[in-house]
Amino acid sequence: MNIEQILNYQNLDGELFKIEKRLKDNINKKNANIMRENMKTAQAHSLKLEEKASKLLEDIDKVKKQFKVQQDKIAQMVERGTNSLSDQEIEKTNSLIEKLSQNLTILEKNLTSLAESMNVILSDFNKTIKSFNSAKEKYSKFKEGFDNDQRAVEERQVKLENELKALAKKVDPKLLEAYEKRRKENIFPIFVELKGNSCGGCHIELPYANIAKLDSDKILTCEHCHRIIYKK
Repeated sequence: MNIEQILNYQNLDGELFKIEKRLKDNINKKNANIMRENMKTAQAHSLKLEEKASKLLEDIDKVKKQFKVQQDKIAQMVERGTNSLSDQEIEKTNSLIEKLSQNLTILEKNLTSLAESMNVILSDFNKTIKSFNSAKEKYSKFKEGFDNDQRAVEERQVKLENELKALAKKVDPKLLEAYEKRRKENIFPIFVELKGNSCGGCHIELPYANIAKLDSDKILTCEHCHRIIYKK
């Protein structure tokens, strides 16, 4: 089995692998992804705050209506006057007015509490909007940086991909299939030379039976790192 062509293919692919890894580990890309997640988090939080604010506005409206009802009742009772009322009726009326006044006090406290809650939500909402805008601005900056880094290697990357396509036609299909399978698993290098009695990739010593098999089959899959071992 002639593996020279697949080794040539691997040597060329090695440069492409490094470019892909640099782009994958690119700091601008990582920071852009972080900022994008921050934007999503801020957006989700702002939606929750909007829901809370909407519910609070409904509660405030209810309390205001209740407040108005109590005020109207007191006003009506005051308008009637007490001249035509008996002492018992006056006492009952005063008791009712006092109860209505207590209700007004409770409603006023509830309204104040709801207003304070609304102020907290508005403050939190403003902070969230600032956080979103800051993340958006940083995201644009980091994305632009990554786009520039990507464009800087794009020409070389395309050239390597085209050269690999041409070279692939000369490679044993079975070897190429085995290579591509491991390449997708992010293993590199894939074909490694036997070093003494050990795998040239992970450096784990091979059993004697495997080395004997390598002498006859020319290639062997490492049981530990799954690279393909060859022997010169």
